[in-house]
Amino acid sequence: MSPNATATNARSAKAVAFLCVAFLAVAHSESVLDDAQHTNGSKTLRALADIQSKAAAVTVLLGKDKNAASLCGTLISADGYFLTKASEAAAIKPLHVFLNDGSQADAREVKRDEKSDLMLGKIERDGLSAVNWVDKNKLSPAQWLCALTNHGTEMRLGVVSAARRAIPNSGAVMGIIMAKRPNESGGVLLQNVTEESPAAKAGLKARDILIALNGKQVDRMENVREILSKMRPGDVVKLRYKRGDDEAECEVRLASRSRVALAQVDFANHGTSTRTDNFPEVIQHDMPLSPADMGGAVFDLQGRAVGLNIARVDRVTNFALPVEAFLSDVQRWIEEDRATRK
Repeated sequence: MSPNATATNARSAKAVAFLCVAFLAVAHSESVLDDAQHTNGSKTLRALADIQSKAAAVTVLLGKDKNAASLCGTLISADGYFLTKASEAAAIKPLHVFLNDGSQADAREVKRDEKSDLMLGKIERDGLSAVNWVDKNKLSPAQWLCALTNHGTEMRLGVVSAARRAIPNSGAVMGIIMAKRPNESGGVLLQNVTEESPAAKAGLKARDILIALNGKQVDRMENVREILSKMRPGDVVKLRYKRGDDEAECEVRLASRSRVALAQVDFANHGTSTRTDNFPEVIQHDMPLSPADMGGAVFDLQGRAVGLNIARVDRVTNFALPVEAFLSDVQRWIEEDRATRK
């Protein structure tokens, strides 16, 4: 190739490179969406205003204070029946709810279903808005869904992120590593307590010695495992332990084994639910929610409720129970309760 041809090719290559850079710069400046137009940007969410209003009308908050509520619930009848997540609701005593109209009311537990982790509650009120369920809805991966967050004040958008399926049981744990006590008897040594685990939140520390669980003395690690094997995530175990020369008691709310394992990784997702497994069937979606949003309904873009949020698993994973997995049972529980209250 002649020197002239080589020079010409070099100039051509430079020109093409320049044009490519210029094109990318223009494309970037003209086609990249601003933050307000992202999936959960303000302009995008504006299109969901009507759904948000209807969702808020059927959402209740459970806890001691509306602005610090620890759980959501969904009104399912005009006379005050609502659904929420059973394993989290167990810690809310007394059971108190805040409604979207600014009022509040005491509630009673009607039914607790371990299989689905649902609790049916009731407030004495009439004329309430009730959620509009749609069953037999064939949701497919990448289909858009939405739900409320931030104490029922904001809407979030996401997609179905996996095929519908059952979630197996990983077991109930405290988040401890036990060790034998050489040349000593009486109690089980805690070698380590996992950060953010139920045991850590209850105040247990490494080197504590477990003496009894639920009133039963424990002398070996096998004693502890046997007691825990009969319990479920969300159950409370009463512990007596020794720290130095002092003895004390505490209560630990057990969590799913998978939840405790994931808690060791920083997902920056405002936490995970206590129970994250052992569900007969779930819809998996990727909305940015928190554990306090569980118990709230999941809606399609027509504003129809297709499920109930049941577990915040990690930064990009939530599980919701599909309507058809629980609706017939819930309707039966309501009929039975109404019959006994006449």
